[in-house]
Amino acid sequence: MNSKVLVVEGIGAIEYRKSARAECLRISVHRERGVTVSVPEYVSFDEAEKFVTSRLKWIERSVHKLNSEKREQTVYNGTNGFSSKFRTMNLIPEDRKNMQLKISEKHFDIYCPRDIKVESEGIQSIIRRFIEHVWKVEAHEYLPGRLDYWTNVHNFKYRSLTIKNTRSFWGKCGGDNSIILSLHLMHLPDHLIDYVILHELCHTVHKNHQKEFWQLLDRCTSGKAKILAGEMKNYSTRVY
Repeated sequence: MNSKVLVVEGIGAIEYRKSARAECLRISVHRERGVTVSVPEYVSFDEAEKFVTSRLKWIERSVHKLNSEKREQTVYNGTNGFSSKFRTMNLIPEDRKNMQLKISEKHFDIYCPRDIKVESEGIQSIIRRFIEHVWKVEAHEYLPGRLDYWTNVHNFKYRSLTIKNTRSFWGKCGGDNSIILSLHLMHLPDHLIDYVILHELCHTVHKNHQKEFWQLLDRCTSGKAKILAGEMKNYSTRVY
């Protein structure tokens, strides 16, 4: 047996999967796949269940957080309207079998099979992936220019810029002054995008969050560093 599913009260189904590639027991809580446990071939399912039992409180908190995020998400059905930073979304029903995305200068059109239920979780997941693709396009259009603008204004130096679909952070500055920015910055207001960029540029000078870092960031944000940091708490890369 390569897999088994157990239902736990308060959590739901937990799927255990034997994997030749798994080096250790690993629990994942995923938006679409739910709770899965990767089980190395040398570990029995009984041992895996004991491990999961020891982590039930963490799993329950993670599932609860994920469910809360799902409830907060927008349902894209073509009637509520949605725009990215530079483009308006159109949902277009057609006689077709598959979903398709087309991006133009001012719009991005999502073509859907006429007979599907757009509100279903599976279709909403596809629409969100399309939106993320549009954000990626717009991030490459917008973020390099803003990074270079603030670099020149404050005489910073950075090595390189990479834009990634990362949900664990908005931005990151490496030890070599290479900067990574999340494409999810594209659903923040412009002034907060600039704040994140300035935050990472200040890390090219100070690699920590000690007093000197905040003093520099405060100078770069006209004394609003802590206020802007507080505003960032109202946004999440995981809910849109």
